[in-house]
Amino acid sequence: MRIEAKDLQTALTEASKNLECSVVDLEYEIIQHPKNGFLGFGRKNAIIEASVKNKYRKKNLKRNSHPNKFREKISSESENIKKDIKVNSKIVNSKLKKEEYIVKSDKIFDSFHRESKDSRNTQDILDEIRIQLEKLLASTCFNISLIEIKMYNNESVFIHLDGEDAALLIGKEAHRYKAISYLLHSWINAKYDLLVRLEIAQFLENQIQNMQIYLQDVIKKVKTNGNGQTKPLDGVLIKIALEKLRAEFPHKYVGIRQNNNQRFVVINDFLKKDE
Repeated sequence: MRIEAKDLQTALTEASKNLECSVVDLEYEIIQHPKNGFLGFGRKNAIIEASVKNKYRKKNLKRNSHPNKFREKISSESENIKKDIKVNSKIVNSKLKKEEYIVKSDKIFDSFHRESKDSRNTQDILDEIRIQLEKLLASTCFNISLIEIKMYNNESVFIHLDGEDAALLIGKEAHRYKAISYLLHSWINAKYDLLVRLEIAQFLENQIQNMQIYLQDVIKKVKTNGNGQTKPLDGVLIKIALEKLRAEFPHKYVGIRQNNNQRFVVINDFLKKDE
């Protein structure tokens, strides 16, 4: 009987149910090992060819000759399945190649889907991201390393990359920085519901300092006129401006407005209900 499932443990469980025997009474051949792919892509299910051991077949014939006794033992057999699965999973897992980093979660690198960060240990998530990021960096032609990864706040993860090719990775007018930031955000936000704050060398820090200098004039105009807006911004710059201006004007509306392909931050008074 051929069984296909997301992992070997699930495949063995399905085989034991279909063949009506305990997992330890199975004979099986692994046709295809499961693969988690990269960033959720290229995933492959486990495929096994399973059958019942000869010893179990003989026992099963005796049980069929005494159907009443056989029915009484079904419940006890089903209760033992869970114990058998745990024992067998240890054997299967010992055959799998171990990662360089040890991650506490047994369900690491599941399919590309959204996961609740509240239901998982934060360190487990950071370890998962670290492993995948180092695989990604190793596959590029850039001499770049993952320096630090940590939670920036409850909603964001901070990633710091640096190396000899940091300037190349940032690119002219930060076009590569924007592309990498978008790639990481698409993956991490979709799977873990987290935002990404990416630092390459000191690029982000320098951008923050330059933006703070620029925003001083914007803040003065808003305090004088009661409203205002920034110049067109994109990528990380508009996020920095939004954070700074919301902190400066907590009692005003501060949001992003888009005009054609340009985006900028606007600051206005909140409209009253009778207006």
